[in-house]
This record gives sequence, structure tokens and C-alpha cells, in this order.
Amino acid sequence: MTTGTYELSPAITAPSGPPASAELGIRLLATAIDAVVIGTTVTIAAIAAHLVFTILPRGVQATEPLGLLILAGVVVVGYFVYFWGIEGTTPGKKMMGLCVTRPGTLDSQSPIGVGRATLRLIGMTAGGLFLADLIFAFLHHDRRALHDLMADSIVVARR
Repeated sequence: MTTGTYELSPAITAPSGPPASAELGIRLLATAIDAVVIGTTVTIAAIAAHLVFTILPRGVQATEPLGLLILAGVVVVGYFVYFWGIEGTTPGKKMMGLCVTRPGTLDSQSPIGVGRATLRLIGMTAGGLFLADLIFAFLHHDRRALHDLMADSIVVARR
């Protein structure tokens, strides 16, 4: 006869070990700071590009919207891939005392590299379309978002 109580198997309980990702609120604030930095950079670059387009022939001026869209894409991709992949932290994350690293390098907190940073950006873009990123972050035991799992990265407090 059983008592009707059950214990979870150690295989399905939350693992103990290295610290989980930084708090989601701090991460979202860091992302908001990055959005302001990117928005300011794109605006200044777009104004400069617009001034260049005004002195070009009319046939070239017709391509201005496409040119500005490409410029914005290059700035956004370059920003995240450089700061995540090479520096290990974006300006927003740096202000909030965070860095992006791999779970296996928590001690050294080395940057994730350009390839993983690119994969992380693709995952962030895809996951952000359907809010899957936030859902994963709330459900994962380490509070890692979809893009963190795709790129094998984790956001932790800087040392």
C-alpha cells in the first residue's frame, strides 16, 4: 500500500551547479538601452546618407529607401555581432553589469565569437516574432532565452 506521495526523479528536477542567467528584468533594461543606442546610431547614419542621396542624380535618389533599409540592417547586425562576439557585452549590458558568454566559460567569461553571435541574433529575431524568446526565458531553469539555447550562450553578471 502506498501513501499517495510521489517524489520527482533527480533527472527531472532543476539541476544544481553554475549560477543561472542574470535576472530577466535587468536583461530587458539592458536591451532597452541597446535599442536607444542603435536607434540613435541608425538615425544619425540615415541623416548623413540622406544628405548624400540629395546630391546624387534622380535615378539614384529613387533607391534611397532601399539604401536606408540596408544601412539600418548593417548597423543592427554589426552592432550585436561585434559586441556579443568580440567584446562579450553590449553597451547596455555593460551599463547593467552583464556579459554574454558560454556556459562552459563562466569563470573566464570569454566572448562567444562571431559565429555564435550571428546565430544568437538570428534566434533573437526569429524568437521575438512570436514572443517565443520570452516564453523560453520564463520556462527554462537557467532563464536562458531561445537565442541563448540556439547559440549555447548565457547572460551573467560580469566579474
